[in-house]
Amino acid sequence: MNNKSKVAITLLSLLTLSLTGCDSDSNNGGTITSPIPAPTTPTTPTKPTKPTTPTSNLLVNGDFETWADGKPTGWTTIDTWGVTAAQNSATFKAGLNSGAFTVTKTKSDVRQSIDVVAGKTYTLSTWIYHTEGTVKVRLYINDVWTDMDKLSNANKVNEWQELKLSYTSKTSANIVVGPRFYTQTGFNGSEIVYLDNVTFTETAATEPTKPIEPTKPVEPIKPIDLKTYYDSAKGKTGFELKTALHNIIKGHKTKSYGDLWTFMAKNSLDKYTQYENDGTILDMYSENPSATDSYNFTPVTDQDKGSHKNEGDTYNREHSFPKSWFDDASPMYTDIHHLFATDSVVNGKRGNFPYGEVGVASFISKNGSKLGSARAGLGYTGTVFEPIDEFKGDFARGHFYMATRYQDIAASWEENSVNSNAVLNGTGEQVFEDWVVTMLKRWHSNDPVSQKEIDRNAAAAVFQGNRNPYVDNPEYVSEIWGN
Repeated sequence: MNNKSKVAITLLSLLTLSLTGCDSDSNNGGTITSPIPAPTTPTTPTKPTKPTTPTSNLLVNGDFETWADGKPTGWTTIDTWGVTAAQNSATFKAGLNSGAFTVTKTKSDVRQSIDVVAGKTYTLSTWIYHTEGTVKVRLYINDVWTDMDKLSNANKVNEWQELKLSYTSKTSANIVVGPRFYTQTGFNGSEIVYLDNVTFTETAATEPTKPIEPTKPVEPIKPIDLKTYYDSAKGKTGFELKTALHNIIKGHKTKSYGDLWTFMAKNSLDKYTQYENDGTILDMYSENPSATDSYNFTPVTDQDKGSHKNEGDTYNREHSFPKSWFDDASPMYTDIHHLFATDSVVNGKRGNFPYGEVGVASFISKNGSKLGSARAGLGYTGTVFEPIDEFKGDFARGHFYMATRYQDIAASWEENSVNSNAVLNGTGEQVFEDWVVTMLKRWHSNDPVSQKEIDRNAAAAVFQGNRNPYVDNPEYVSEIWGN
């Protein structure tokens, strides 16, 4: 063997020993089959996968499979005055049963309470089966409703259809969700509507959040100069004056239903020496001006969250001009000039009955507000709700405001319900039936504008950009509707 061969063998041996010791994780030192790793093809970065949407139903018994004492378990609110429930095993969407709801009155509800988390988005889904086509279904989540033009299709009879509503919670709270039934033209007093597979689920984000582009600042509401605000109404009387006032106060800034809580927490407070002056909610359905109040509401803390049984439990947002009279439409629905903080139970007792003067009471609240049959000589014989004398003028001026602000559409409200028909005369001028005008003028005269109303009117102008002219100029009432 020559020297070159010896050198080659020596180098080969050294290389083999070096490579054999590289795989230190092998039990026996390992064997290198490829001392030089083969190049690999670069992998394409994978896109982030979309988060899955949680499918857990937060509702109890949304499939109406469980019943007790003739009621579906978990559904804490069923307006038995307008709807009755029964389990049905013949017509169902999922499972073995559905809920058969016999609707006898409009705006009757089926609801239950749910805990939600601030910042989370939820979807309420309901499967609906119409049998005659004279009832529609609207979904409700806290203070969010299905748009009136997106209710269930009543013309789709004898087949299932799905209705959905989304909601993003601003706070962690216990809220109320569920469907509401609305009767339609041709309703003969009763229709069965089946509900099934009702779900309330948390909706996860489906894409990474994109940077939010800066938004234009919200244009502030311009301050109102009272010295010139009513200039265009000067020298006018009668319905010509009313039209001039309409043109002055129309076009206000529409607020959300949630915004009303904020307004009431700041501007519906008892800060007046003729009452308790204690900073609690000044509720005209519970305030006792001549004695100690039976109960008080703490702003925000005692807001209605969907669960109340007794007077004094919670306060809510009373449409003194009932929302069913204008079919829950905007901007009337959140117009602060006719919305007041009131006890939830008393508000419920009032319902959409007209204001009036009671002859025989079927209910009397703890401050003396009454529900009952109208007194003889009122000009109306139905059921009415009568607030106490201390606040009758407040409600009268709220009604006069509504008749003026919405005179261009008020003529279409008369047939929206039995009670709106009793109060409204189907015109945009007088708006009210004669007996209502006579009574409201009397209330307006006997309970003059108070400092409370003046303060609230000023706050409303800042809140939504218009004023109640009958608070600023009480004489307008007689100048328009006569003496």
